[in-house]
Amino acid sequence: MAKKSAAPKGKTPRPPRKGVVSPGVTTAPMNREKTYQAKRMQRVALSGSAVAGGGAGEKTAGMMLTNLPLTSGSYFNSKALGAYYTSYANGMQWGGGTRDIPPYFVQMNEQNGGVLYWPVTLREKYEFYRYFARTDAYCGRALDLLTDLPMSKIVLTMPKMEGQSKELKQEIQSFFEGMVDKLELFDKLQNILYEWNVIGNVFIFHEWNDKQKSWDNIQILPPEEVAVFHMPFSNRCRIEYRPERMIQIIAELAEAPDADVENPIISEIFKNIPKEIVNMVKKEGCIVMDNDPNSGSFCTHLARRKTSYMDLGASILERVFVPLLQKEHFRYTQLGLASRNMTPKNKISAPSLNPDELADLRAQVDLSYLDPEFSIVTNYEWDWQQMGAEGRLLDLTSENESIENQIFAGLGVTRELLTGEGVYSGTKITVEILNTMFLITREILQNYVERQLFRPVCEAHGWFDEDKHGFKKYWYPKLGFNRLSIRDNQEVFDSLFQLYQKGSLPVDIIYELFNLNSDEIHDKIYSDLFTVKDPVFNRVVEEASQAAGIALAEKTDIVKRLAKYLRLNATDENGQPIAVSDKVITPMEQYQMARAEKMEHLLLKDLPEMGQLLPKDIEDISDKIVQHVDLEKLDPAALTKTISETVDEVLQ
Repeated sequence: MAKKSAAPKGKTPRPPRKGVVSPGVTTAPMNREKTYQAKRMQRVALSGSAVAGGGAGEKTAGMMLTNLPLTSGSYFNSKALGAYYTSYANGMQWGGGTRDIPPYFVQMNEQNGGVLYWPVTLREKYEFYRYFARTDAYCGRALDLLTDLPMSKIVLTMPKMEGQSKELKQEIQSFFEGMVDKLELFDKLQNILYEWNVIGNVFIFHEWNDKQKSWDNIQILPPEEVAVFHMPFSNRCRIEYRPERMIQIIAELAEAPDADVENPIISEIFKNIPKEIVNMVKKEGCIVMDNDPNSGSFCTHLARRKTSYMDLGASILERVFVPLLQKEHFRYTQLGLASRNMTPKNKISAPSLNPDELADLRAQVDLSYLDPEFSIVTNYEWDWQQMGAEGRLLDLTSENESIENQIFAGLGVTRELLTGEGVYSGTKITVEILNTMFLITREILQNYVERQLFRPVCEAHGWFDEDKHGFKKYWYPKLGFNRLSIRDNQEVFDSLFQLYQKGSLPVDIIYELFNLNSDEIHDKIYSDLFTVKDPVFNRVVEEASQAAGIALAEKTDIVKRLAKYLRLNATDENGQPIAVSDKVITPMEQYQMARAEKMEHLLLKDLPEMGQLLPKDIEDISDKIVQHVDLEKLDPAALTKTISETVDEVLQ
């Protein structure tokens, strides 16, 4: 029989606890040998296939094949070219020492068991870049601004062609305008610029038309399927296009093109593949693209921030890749915590209950979940608390703010610029920086279009002039864009308008400020010239009327008639009467004129036939009557007789 241990001296024995008795747990010391064997077996089970040039590797973290070699095998003929590995300077696995991903991240992927995965291959990075560009609000909006703001309406301007005819200049202008319209160059340049920002590398294939001596099509190739290698100590490069599905079809049907294929679409695709491509794939294992624009169809590589010793450019998202990954891990951590705490937990406490009473209380609580109208009745004190997600989710406010600030700084934008809530004065420095950056971006696009597209066309048509040193001056229109509208328009307009008033700026620049077509405006102004739509037409009419008035005053008696009509007596500075038509109007003559005016009124009022006479005849009749008749003493009958006689006399 086991002996009960006695309580220590001076201490009261502890009474037995009431309630549910917790089960006892017995642990044994860890067996180090068994633990080591278990880890070794897990490592062997997870071992993957060998990596090219590096022996067996382990796939322990997501998609990443670890145990990558620090150096690759030498380049001889890359028939088995796969995805890029860890360097922008290692486009075809050609041996080199430049690395962009430290080995630390590879080891981290091996040792964390997949908890935190760091993409180290370029193929994986490209997938992450596209994912962030589509799903992250700030990154997506910033990339749209960096793509849309530098772009505007394309303008083709022909330079001065000294010694050449005007017809040739118009022919060249018309040809390039038609080619630009056929290629849909604006849309293609916008897609190229977006890919340039997101991926950092744009592989563009150009299809040449020998008959028309122009470009027929421009196509962007997927960067995962294109490999590029720049030859050391030269400007030459080798570009390999590897469409996986097409190469697989060629490999299957190249030896037996008439073999029965389950899927007829595969056979149809193979029949439409040119024989040159089939032979090249059989020989090289890929499609080797020509990169000389003067030789016909070719492929060019536009890289962002690429140095001469690197094969590939870097994406603008590369600098904010770490904050974006942190943001993703924080998001899924928060989602995991929220999913585990979606159903609230119940905490029920009832002090001093025995096991039977506690079991009864638990049963009543369970029944209350089954029946909403069930009532829990007890004769003792108890407490029921529900614990939800409050206090269990992580407070990531400061972390998210820090990540957002890093994104804004890395992409070169501000929060106000993305949301449109700021003003020009508050972000003047940022706007100036963006303006300079966008001008450089436009310069890159202009160099690509003029050197890769326009110059080969001039070579094919002979549109160039060669100097004594052998340098060619090509005759093609210069590619231009409208003004960038990210500055304060009022301030810019005032400055440009002052230059225009001083004769130091053409008016076309003012039109571009408002996104107006200067050619259309010039044609409209010319058609409205000397019409009522002409803004200075009223001024011309005014000046003509003024000149006509001066001529009438000098060469006619209009002044005399006006002064007579208005009963005015012209005077000089001293108040002396001025002769009108060499005659001074005396007070008696003013009286006679007033009487004549009164007589004219009576004649027109009382004799309707007087309205048929000329105004000059009426005036003469009035003068004669006033000179010989006293209107106040003559009775109406005598006045009528006198008027009739005077009228007959004047008419005769």
